[in-house]
Amino acid sequence: MGTSFDPLGHIKISVSDYARKSKEFYQKLFRELGYTQVDDGDDGGGWKTPEGLGIWVSQADVAGPKYVHGAPGLHHLCLKAGSPERVDEIHKILVADDVYIFNAPQAYPQYTPDYYAVFFADPDGIKLEVAYY
Repeated sequence: MGTSFDPLGHIKISVSDYARKSKEFYQKLFRELGYTQVDDGDDGGGWKTPEGLGIWVSQADVAGPKYVHGAPGLHHLCLKAGSPERVDEIHKILVADDVYIFNAPQAYPQYTPDYYAVFFADPDGIKLEVAYY
């Protein structure tokens, strides 16, 4: 057994245009969060968090409907940051890259007393969150 227990294992996100839209976006985001890239291909990539969660992003096998937040399927994916300041730093990078922001960094005491997060969209509009709690 590995050195850490990862109860989730991994998640895979299918995207509409990995090479032209999503590869650079996810490489930059995951690098900023301290993830290690474990696979790098033309049609997809894989990353590992320091705790062992695997996140795979790859070209969708078929064209399908555009992602619609709130429809059946993935609601959003939360990625944890080490501090509220780190959430703010990620937000500044997202804004500089003209990423769509759903909600700027703010406290969400209704979740936990120290919950602080930014919500934003990937190139396909998939809702992501970077949070400290």
